[in-house]
Amino acid sequence: MKNRLSKTAQSSIGLLLLSRLFERVAFYLLLSILVNYFTEKLQPGMKNISINYSLFMGAMMITTFFSGLLGDLRNRNKVVITGLVLLTAMYLGVPFLPGVNFLLIAAFVVLGVGIGLTTPNMVVLLGNIYNEKENEIRGLPGFILFTFMAELGGVLAPLITGFLKPRWGFTPIFLLAAACGLAALLLFLQFSRKYLISHPAAAQQHNQPSVSMRKLQKVILLSVLITALMAHLSLQLRGTTLVMALKDLTGMGAELSSMVVPMEMYLLPLLMLLFFVWVTRIRSMHWGRIFQMMLLGLAFAIVGYLTFAGFTSLQEVIGEKFIIYPSYSFLLIAESMLASTFLYAVYRSSPMKHKGLFQGIYYTVLAVAGGLLFTGKSLYEKLGPMVFLIVAGLLLINAIVLLWAKRSITKKNKEINPYNNENIVEN
Repeated sequence: MKNRLSKTAQSSIGLLLLSRLFERVAFYLLLSILVNYFTEKLQPGMKNISINYSLFMGAMMITTFFSGLLGDLRNRNKVVITGLVLLTAMYLGVPFLPGVNFLLIAAFVVLGVGIGLTTPNMVVLLGNIYNEKENEIRGLPGFILFTFMAELGGVLAPLITGFLKPRWGFTPIFLLAAACGLAALLLFLQFSRKYLISHPAAAQQHNQPSVSMRKLQKVILLSVLITALMAHLSLQLRGTTLVMALKDLTGMGAELSSMVVPMEMYLLPLLMLLFFVWVTRIRSMHWGRIFQMMLLGLAFAIVGYLTFAGFTSLQEVIGEKFIIYPSYSFLLIAESMLASTFLYAVYRSSPMKHKGLFQGIYYTVLAVAGGLLFTGKSLYEKLGPMVFLIVAGLLLINAIVLLWAKRSITKKNKEINPYNNENIVEN
């Protein structure tokens, strides 16, 4: 890709990505033990565990929604620093609190607030470094790496937990999470010093797009948010409804887990890196390319779910593993392409003064999609594998929405600038 960043900007991105990695490792360390910790330390019973877990996740989600707006209105770096300080202090303090339910629950609520303050604002800071003007598109590689760091944290944390928990219990895991939180804080402080000194204008984003470009960006933003809801829901179904269906269809139990779990842990991050390499080798990046990537990701997801919908028929022709491995890989390819592309498209198309707010809205959309996972299970109980045909159909509708948006943008851009629309959307 052309228009390479300066060395200072590249090092700033590196610091921000490393900070993100350590913050995600800490988060997934907690997540890997949270239910067991609540079971042992708080009032027993699934109802109480569910309530405590919901309070923690609810605090995190609500804060995530508002923290981006807070960053828009205040100093964004200070918002992230506050979040990192809170989560580090709570990781460190939780194992030493007395066994009083109220104190522990309050600590986890504060921890959720700390986590929620970080992500939307880190995304905006990452995008601001690229300082893109008008229809310039060059920040996608950084967003792929940002998503990859979160995925890498999800890979490393369970491995660490599996080693520490049987030997020394919960306390070392919380202490390690605190150390990771502290590392994330120190790296972000270094990023803030470098970023604020070297790019004071980038933090404020003075280069506002033209009125015509803002109109085009509204179409992009709306279409991406609509598509992201269904795409995220469908891809998350692979870990719940799809696995349940495959167990029923194949009779596999532990063997199925041994097939699927390594693919999630190791293949998905590898696919993200391959996507990063591919994107960096593209010479000319524009909105047309972004839409093509989203459509390609949806195509992989559609093919994957159509294959699973016809699993029973295909089972008579080829072996089960020859169906599961390629089809599940298609869903992972879709995830590797869509997660970062949606994230970048929302950042790039959102209003300059409200990028944090729309990051909060985007993460809320993802949370809503996650909350709808129960519908997949309900539909599977009624329809069986044909539910995946419905999922594929809904994804196809989303692809049509993106195609409509792409053509609408092309048409509007031709009206605005009939002689040169190459850099906004190419057919």
